[in-house]
Amino acid sequence: MTSRLLTFLPWDSAHFGFRIARAAPRQLDSGACCDLLAACKDQAMDCLYFLADAADRDTIAVLQANRFDFVDIRLTFAARFLEPTRPSQANKLVFRLGREDDLEALLPIARDGYQGSRFYVDRRFGSDAASQMYQIWLRNSLVASSADAVVVADLDGLPAGYVTCHLNSPAGEGNIGLVGVSESARGKGCARGMVLHALEWFQEKGFDRCNVVTQGRNIPAQRLYQRCGFVTRSVELWFHKWFTTPD
Repeated sequence: MTSRLLTFLPWDSAHFGFRIARAAPRQLDSGACCDLLAACKDQAMDCLYFLADAADRDTIAVLQANRFDFVDIRLTFAARFLEPTRPSQANKLVFRLGREDDLEALLPIARDGYQGSRFYVDRRFGSDAASQMYQIWLRNSLVASSADAVVVADLDGLPAGYVTCHLNSPAGEGNIGLVGVSESARGKGCARGMVLHALEWFQEKGFDRCNVVTQGRNIPAQRLYQRCGFVTRSVELWFHKWFTTPD
């Protein structure tokens, strides 16, 4: 269900148990906001996601005046690589493409690894449902091929991290989705090695640019991408608007 004002999100709605939509416009004045909220009411939405440009002060003021909750800073990093990327194989670390039988070892990383995301910050969703969402995302990436590839790091012969890779739009640009590392592998070059291995995989597919998104509160991830040659591409703000009261 899509209109000029909002898009109904069936997966989010089924998973979290609320009727959830995402706003189509990226800019609002007071009149447009009234129209948007009326459309949500007409379609009996419980929650609306709105993504605003961080520099758009007018839209942000309208959202605040209408009691939207600020929940996250969305940072998009971009890398362009003209020379071949050569990830090193550190001692006891091996980087490879993932398999279905890696899933059991990697699911605990997905369960615990994203607690800085907006789905945890907005407590209406519930931490258990948020954790399950990331586990489903990883499962679909490895088993249902929702990702075009998953780079896995083995530490001492056991899966210790993953990076999901997507060959989607815009043309010529790859996207990194989920990045996760086990506690035992942190500080050992695992994350950087996987990201560089992913960049090499994109290059082999004929891509020369790659994007990745993280949260403004996730300083370690920002430093990781900067060390891998990424620079900031855009800064956006996530807002949620609830139309129901908590139980």
